[in-house]
Amino acid sequence: MSSAADQITREYLSESIHLLEESVRKIEHCLKQLDLNQVWWRPEPELNSIGNLILHICGNLNQWAINGIPARQAERQREQEFSPDTRLSLDELRGMLNQTVAQAVDSLHSISPETLLETRQIQGFTVTVLGAISHTVPHFVGHTHQIIYLTRLQRGKTYQFDWSPDSQQKRVPL
Repeated sequence: MSSAADQITREYLSESIHLLEESVRKIEHCLKQLDLNQVWWRPEPELNSIGNLILHICGNLNQWAINGIPARQAERQREQEFSPDTRLSLDELRGMLNQTVAQAVDSLHSISPETLLETRQIQGFTVTVLGAISHTVPHFVGHTHQIIYLTRLQRGKTYQFDWSPDSQQKRVPL
């Protein structure tokens, strides 16, 4: 029989993984409705495009979950994530997104109850592994909702919803 700490850890990590995977599914749903120019469109010059947001959430997840949790150094070019000059193709963005989340999921699968309480230095902050997950997963989800909003803003009445109240769901939707 497993301990309560093991059960809590499994449930917390399972929910964190679910949120990341649902976010990817929602982002993919948006990308299917957009062309390359729409992905890199900025509502105002000082605001981010969907492409920049994808670069940013991948950079953050890489720094916090993929490298931060195992206590490896991460090389991050944060400024490039927001540059209007960076323009990857849709396939490159999808590949980066899926690869980054798959690596983060692998990192999360490696965590034990004891590891959750260990501290790490990530992006200049001293945090527990629990704190790192509690930062990076909601950060990813928050930007996912921005991507959905930017897609709806551009598509207007032609936006295709991914979920309705009548849909059957196994887990809480994102």
